[in-house]
Amino acid sequence: MIAIICSTLGEIKEIKPSLSKTEEGVWEGIRYISGKLREKPVLLGITGVGIKKARKGTRFIIERFKPNLIISAGFGGALSPGFKIGDIVIGEWVLSLKKNEKRNLFSDVPNCGYDFKKGGVLTENRFISNPREKKKLFEDTGALVVDMETWSVTEVAFERGVKVLSVRSISDEYSETLPDMGSIFNSRGVLDKGKALTYFVSHPLHILPYIRYMTFNSKKSSDSLCRFLRKITPLL
Repeated sequence: MIAIICSTLGEIKEIKPSLSKTEEGVWEGIRYISGKLREKPVLLGITGVGIKKARKGTRFIIERFKPNLIISAGFGGALSPGFKIGDIVIGEWVLSLKKNEKRNLFSDVPNCGYDFKKGGVLTENRFISNPREKKKLFEDTGALVVDMETWSVTEVAFERGVKVLSVRSISDEYSETLPDMGSIFNSRGVLDKGKALTYFVSHPLHILPYIRYMTFNSKKSSDSLCRFLRKITPLL
C-alpha cells in the first residue's frame, strides 16, 4: 500500500473522487480514506498542519495500515527563483535547520508524462512568507522549496524502514509576500475568523495577497498536485 500524507484535505481533495473508497474514518483528528487508485491500494491521510501533527499522523498511519511507501504531499513555498504556481518539486533530500540534519529521500520516480524538478526540501514549523527570508534560506541551504511536514514524516517512517517520497506543488513564488498564515488559520488549515480579523486590522496590505492566494494560488497548486499524484502513484 502507498500512503499519501497531507496536512489538509484541500490540498488533495481532487484525489478523493478518483479513489474507489473501501474505508473512511477519523482517529484523534487524523482523517483517513483508503481505497484503490487504478487498482493500486492507496491510503489518504490528513494529519493537520505542522511538524507535531504530521509526526503523530504518520505514526498512526504506519501502525494501522503498514504502507511500504509514504508520499509526503502538499503545498510548498518556492525558495528558488524561476518556479511558478503549480510547479512540482520532488524532494531528493529534506533538511531540518533546527536539528541541523539532512536526510536523503526516495526520488527514483518513473516518467509519467508530467514535468517536475528534483531538489532539496526545507522543513520549517512556521509559514515562510517574506521574500527576503526566502532568499536567505535558499542561499544558506540550497533547498528549492519549503514545507512544514516532510521532515517529521521521515522521522517516524525511517525508524520503521518505510521509504518517503516528498511531492510539493508550488503555492507561493519566490518574490511573493503573503500573510502569516499561522496567524489566521488553525492547525487543521481552517480559517479562524477571530484571528484573521485581528491580523488584517494590523496588516491591511496583506488582504489582497491573501485573496489572491486563496482564489488563485491554492486552487492552481492543488489542481497540479492532484494531477501529478493521479499519474505517478499507480506507477510506484
